[in-house]
Amino acid sequence: MIGKKSSRRSFLSATVASFAWLIVGDRATAAPANLAGTPCKVKGRERKVDGVTFVCRNAKGKLVWRRIPGEAAAKVVTVRALESSALELGATKVVDVSGPNGGIVGVVLTRTSAGITALRVNCTHQGFPVGRVGAVLECELHGSRFSPETGAVINGPAARPLTRYDASETNGGIYVTVTSA
Repeated sequence: MIGKKSSRRSFLSATVASFAWLIVGDRATAAPANLAGTPCKVKGRERKVDGVTFVCRNAKGKLVWRRIPGEAAAKVVTVRALESSALELGATKVVDVSGPNGGIVGVVLTRTSAGITALRVNCTHQGFPVGRVGAVLECELHGSRFSPETGAVINGPAARPLTRYDASETNGGIYVTVTSA
C-alpha cells in the first residue's frame, strides 16, 4: 500500500513539474529583473542584472540587494507631429506625440515669423494643461500665463518657463524632438 501512494505521488509531482516547465520554460531559474530589496548573503558583493548593478548592503539589520545609482542615458525621439499646412502664421495647435519611453507627450506648437516653437503642454506650476487664450498660453487651473513664442512666464503662480522642445519643418511636415528627462 505504501508503494502505491509513493508511486502516485511521484507521478503527480512529475506531471505538475512538467506542466509548469511547459508554461514557464527555463525562466523559473533565471535571476529576477529587479533584485532591489531581496535578501543577499555577503555584504559588499555586487551583481549585474540586465545592465543594472546591485550591491549587497545592510538595511535595518538585514542584508539586502540595493541598486547602485547610475546615470541613465537620455532617450531621444523625433516624431512627425503635424502637417506644415495645418499650422498658419501666428496660430497655435496642441498635439500629442509619442514620447521616448513609450508614452504620449502633449506639445503646443506655435508658428511665428522666426519659425516654429514646440513647448510642453503641462504648466510648470502643477502640471495642468495650457491652452491658447488670446495672445498667450494660459493654464486651465490657476491662470498662469506663458508666451507662446518662448514659453516664458508672463504672470504666475508658475515660476519656471514651459519646457521647450526642438522643432523643425521638412518634407511638408513639422517634426518635434522629445528627450526623456
